[in-house]
Amino acid sequence: MKRILPATIIILMAFGAGMYISYRFQNHNNTAGYVYQPSNVIPASINGGSGQPLQLKTDSAPLSDPGSLARAAAKIEPSVVTINTLTRAYTGYGDFPGMGGQTQQVPLGTGSGVIISPNGYIVTNNHVINGASRIEVTLSNGHTLTGTVVGADPLSDIAVVHVNAANLPAATLGDSQTLQVGQWVIAVGDPLRVGITVTAGIVSAIHKSNLPPGQGGELSSNIQTDAAINPGNSGGALADSEGRLIGINTAISSPNGGNVGIGYAIPIDSVRSVVQQLLTTGKVVHPWLGIEFTGVSPMYRQQNNVPDGINGMVVAQVAQGSPAEQAGLQAGDIITQVNNAPVNTPGDLQSIILRGKIGETISFQIWRNGSLMNMQATLSQRPADTVPQPPLG
Repeated sequence: MKRILPATIIILMAFGAGMYISYRFQNHNNTAGYVYQPSNVIPASINGGSGQPLQLKTDSAPLSDPGSLARAAAKIEPSVVTINTLTRAYTGYGDFPGMGGQTQQVPLGTGSGVIISPNGYIVTNNHVINGASRIEVTLSNGHTLTGTVVGADPLSDIAVVHVNAANLPAATLGDSQTLQVGQWVIAVGDPLRVGITVTAGIVSAIHKSNLPPGQGGELSSNIQTDAAINPGNSGGALADSEGRLIGINTAISSPNGGNVGIGYAIPIDSVRSVVQQLLTTGKVVHPWLGIEFTGVSPMYRQQNNVPDGINGMVVAQVAQGSPAEQAGLQAGDIITQVNNAPVNTPGDLQSIILRGKIGETISFQIWRNGSLMNMQATLSQRPADTVPQPPLG
């Protein structure tokens, strides 16, 4: 009996300590009015309880304000179309009359386009429709129409397609000259054939001009955005937060062909100029200076003793017989100003030249052999040349 009594006391003390700890633990975790319950214990209301349905707090009222991007999407989305292209393929062989090869329509690619006129004019990329023998345009209401190419310009990567329809929902064109880095934009198109899709992002940079030839890079400085752009978005819309068309999506930079947050769009101001020429004359005349240029690298600055205060674009090559050669520009010259405006990026120089008119005289300030000097050049029409075509996308 004497041995049992101490053991009983120890057991009672341990039990009491456990109850106290459990009580304190429950109160410590009950600060918000909830009761702690171990996961291996099923509440009575679930385990054979009353059978009453769980009361969930819901709110099905529509948003009082869905936000500016939602309003922008609702405005621009009906104007964006899917463009499917087909080409003729010659198949089969034969060695006597009537048994030669056969021509059939095969899929070429899928891209996007934007309606710019209620009477059926659609702008897209040249590389979307290039080489197509048949163009099918699917509107936002699901109707598919046959498209006809009105005109195309490989250099700017812009094309105009027409469909026989009226009262189409045309996009409202904005002003790409007023864009600011960091402002919200949306990209609308048909990526990877999943249907018209809206993605959002910001303007990451402006005056980007390092695109491959044929992807808008030679027309003007481009808009860079992190809004998701994938193959199939080409020719689609880049719109601002008011739903106004500010660019035509044209290319991406990617190590794997998919979106990594670096997409490019041709500014709508440049698109508008190209479209007007295509509609009125069927071709686009590009102004030409005739130089290749690059930035002032630290190595070039050191090797040529260029002072720190001299910035601009280094003339790498001057085309023979070009306006630049006639003006006296030479390889190695650093163009610091054009028309009294500083030249800080390739896009600064490129946009000034390509927004000019045939016969227009532009002024330069250049740095050569330790001295600043001024000269003038008169823009001429760019000679006909072959522009490499980018892959479909």
